Amino acid sequence: MHETERFNTGYALPPILIAGFLLALGIGVLITWHAPHALSVIYPYITLMTYNTAIGIITCGLGLYAVLFAHRALLFVCCFILFAIATLTILDIIVGIPLNTTNWFIVLLNEPPAHTRPMSPVSSAAFLLASFTLFFAIHPHGVRSIVATLLSLLIFSTAVSTVISQEFGLFPSFAWMGIKMSPQTAISLIAFSSGIFILRYRAAIAAFNRLSFFNRLATGFIFMTLLFVGIGSIGLLQINNVANISQKLYQGPLQASNASLRIKNDIASLNRAIKDVAINPDLMNEKNIPLEIDKMEARMAAELRIIEREHIGQADINRFKSLFSDWKIVIRTIHQQLASGDVEGYRKIALNQIQNTTMTLESLCDHMMVEAQEQMRLLNEQAILTRDHSANLMFVVILGFLLAGIVAAGLITRSLSWQLQEIRRAMLSISTGNTRTEIPFYDHPHEIGDMAKTLKIFAHNIDERNRSNELLAQHQQDLEKSNHRLALTNKELETFAYVASHDLKSPLRGIAQLSTWIEEDLEEKEFDEVDKHTTMLRNRIQRMEKLLDDMLIFYRAGKVDGKTISVNVAHMASELFEIQNTKPGIRLELGDNLPEFETLGTPFEQILRNLLSNALKHHDRDQGVIRIDSEDINSQFYAFSVSDDGPGIPEKFQERVFGMFQTLKPRDELEGSGMGLALIKKLVETYGGTINVFSAGRGCRFSFTWPKVIKERASL
Repeated sequence: MHETERFNTGYALPPILIAGFLLALGIGVLITWHAPHALSVIYPYITLMTYNTAIGIITCGLGLYAVLFAHRALLFVCCFILFAIATLTILDIIVGIPLNTTNWFIVLLNEPPAHTRPMSPVSSAAFLLASFTLFFAIHPHGVRSIVATLLSLLIFSTAVSTVISQEFGLFPSFAWMGIKMSPQTAISLIAFSSGIFILRYRAAIAAFNRLSFFNRLATGFIFMTLLFVGIGSIGLLQINNVANISQKLYQGPLQASNASLRIKNDIASLNRAIKDVAINPDLMNEKNIPLEIDKMEARMAAELRIIEREHIGQADINRFKSLFSDWKIVIRTIHQQLASGDVEGYRKIALNQIQNTTMTLESLCDHMMVEAQEQMRLLNEQAILTRDHSANLMFVVILGFLLAGIVAAGLITRSLSWQLQEIRRAMLSISTGNTRTEIPFYDHPHEIGDMAKTLKIFAHNIDERNRSNELLAQHQQDLEKSNHRLALTNKELETFAYVASHDLKSPLRGIAQLSTWIEEDLEEKEFDEVDKHTTMLRNRIQRMEKLLDDMLIFYRAGKVDGKTISVNVAHMASELFEIQNTKPGIRLELGDNLPEFETLGTPFEQILRNLLSNALKHHDRDQGVIRIDSEDINSQFYAFSVSDDGPGIPEKFQERVFGMFQTLKPRDELEGSGMGLALIKKLVETYGGTINVFSAGRGCRFSFTWPKVIKERASL
């Protein structure tokens, strides 16, 4: 069993209002039944809804609230009440079991009601459907939501048909066993079915779309079959109506008319016999009037029962019986006079009193025949009206059948084509390489779900193939980077080889020369020169150590990242400047946009230290300015610059300054290994940045870019 869920507030307001309307209407009707005098103006209209029906409407409202708030206990109670009311009423009214459901509520009233009538059988059938609708509507998913929606549509159609038939006269009067549904009941059922439909039609559509293709077609076929059965039932109902009218016509008024005619003929025949005897008394024994009147009385009693059964001219029948009784007594009396020989007395009464009574009796028979013929005329008009209404009904029903068939076929076709279109859209998207596209109906069972799962496999295979291609491309890029690093390493090795063969040999040759000079000085005992040459020897050794240390720093640059720290560029630059500056006349200016950010502190500090050292070391005046600025150039890099107002760098040397062991002045004039700018370039490029030098005349500006975010890496 599916778990129930709370209502969606997006479309629950109409059902809440509908439930409130049903409760208010049902309670209002009950109040009117209990207070007929206080509400005498509206009593005749409100109480068209029976007491039992009002209880059913209140139960429908409570049941709708139970569905809204997923209250199972209340819902089952409402289902039971509706089922009990409907079933007992149907057993009482239709089956004929004497349950007297109409008068159950009388014991609750202070005084007998002004009128009572039973609940409409149509209302009972609608309540029976409502009980099943609520039972299935508590389930917000699956096939049961489809059943609840279809049952609500059936209740809605029944109520609308009632309104159309009773208010507009388009259909035959929608009365079952002569009992009509009240307008309030029809409106309430329309509202109730609408509330259930609003709550469950979305789930019904979703559940229908999850059915297999065959089950959807089967559902449409069953729906059309039910419509066909409904039309056939309506046709049979109309045929039954015509048959009932014909039966009434021939079994009722026509038989009564024929019975009246036969009575009239018997009276006329007996009257002629009496007149014949009056003219010729010798016919008395032949006519035997007492025996004939006894026979006629027996026949007349049977004929009068036929007339009375049809409730035709009850007053005429009573008068007829009274006159006939007197007429019979008079006839027997004058027959005794004739038998005693009083022929004149017989003739006088027979030709006057008997004749007048006979005419009166015949007139009463004629009047009863007229009433019977009037009923025959009314039945004939009813038959004509039934024929006309049947034509209207069949036209509307057939039109409704065609429209419903078209709608059902359209919904089934749309359900299938929409899902296939969605699958096709996903296939086209995947075919273009978009394997991340959402695969629709992946969780659906049956054919459409199998298609979605197959498409998911295709997308996965394409995704795996793309991933393999990406890995291959990544491997190729890694190989190219490795080749590039290898080329750089080879270049560094060549540079080191050059340094080893040239730059390192130079101090070694100087050391060898100085050692020779020292030997010569010692032989010649020129000790002053020995001290001088020894000092120069130590300087050459220190310079060589400096070269070796700078080579090691250059080699290790970028090999160990260290830890990311928060760097305040302005604060770091100020400290480095204070440590390295030996000229009081040179000052540091800091730009306004120097950032504070998380980065690798060691390499960034090395870059700033070397740039500041380079600017201070090469400045040729006692007074000067060194300035540090920054710019946020994009989402990935900052741009920093270190500017000075020193002698500048000639253009022809600007490309060489970043080379290893390159200096613009002899090392004897300016202490340095020529490795500082080469180290800076290597550090900047290691982390994806670039460095450039700008100089025209006096002044020089070194600009480099540095990443905003650097991930910590292991030692290379």
